Amino acid sequence: MKTVGLIGLGNAGGPVAERLLQADYRLKVFDLSAEKVVAFERRGAIKADSPADAVGEITIVLLPSAVEVRAVVYGDRGVLTGMRPGNILVDLSGTDPGCARELEEKVMTQGGRFLGGTVHAAGAPAITIPQGKFSIVIGGRKGALDDSIDLLTHLARKIICVPEPWMPKSMKLAIIMFATIESVATAEIMAWLLSQEIDPRIFRDVLRATGSNSTQRVEEFFKRNERTGGTLSNIRKDLRQSLSVARESQVPLLMTSLADQITEMAVQRSSDRVRPSAAFSTLYEALAHVDMSQSVAESETSPTSDASESKVVYVGEFWE
Repeated sequence: MKTVGLIGLGNAGGPVAERLLQADYRLKVFDLSAEKVVAFERRGAIKADSPADAVGEITIVLLPSAVEVRAVVYGDRGVLTGMRPGNILVDLSGTDPGCARELEEKVMTQGGRFLGGTVHAAGAPAITIPQGKFSIVIGGRKGALDDSIDLLTHLARKIICVPEPWMPKSMKLAIIMFATIESVATAEIMAWLLSQEIDPRIFRDVLRATGSNSTQRVEEFFKRNERTGGTLSNIRKDLRQSLSVARESQVPLLMTSLADQITEMAVQRSSDRVRPSAAFSTLYEALAHVDMSQSVAESETSPTSDASESKVVYVGEFWE
């Protein structure tokens, strides 16, 4: 069994450590919180005193942003000082595409291999990741992917492999952009319907009956008060990353810029710790002087599915 290093024991990193220990990997862990490290040491992990000490044959970094990742990779006793030729660094953090390109270049210069990825969970990481109910989109050279697949399939239900390590970062931002714009549009449409005294529940039922492609977004709007999924704070960071990439490549993102402004307005009306659809609903209630309290569905139990088998999908043409 390979020795695996894990740097970051936060909301996602902690549950990932749990799954690796359950799979009997020899796990080395590092986090700025000594309390978290000691807790996993008691459960069988090896305590690392620095990022360099945490390096294994495969090392996973799971941190909030590029700032923290660069600090643990490039700093004194950082990951690069501990890597050996052939070692694999897997970045599943909230980094941007530019950071992934930079990390790949630095790691390959050291004779190592690099994979960049993103975690996709439908609910709170503390619930979904320990159960393996999430997907990983991962990019890099095929040899490094093949050597990491066994590990990744012990973590997630589905592994989607793409040719470049920066691609998962760009595509996750694209998903966030799409979802945010749709959430804003849905809240605005509901306010417009209510201003004409049309019950949004009737609109939802009409969409269901016609089989419209818009049904799913409206259904999600009705479930906006459930404590699942990402919060507005995650959305804000990802929108800013998207706009930063757009400025560098000189691509106008008119809708995303507007969505970012509306997101900031929503934060002022509620907070950034709620679901985006809930925040946008509160904002449009205030702007349109309508009451959306009736357009909320009762919680439903999601159907269970068999997560015993992981599925690996390769998309695109790969370098060896």
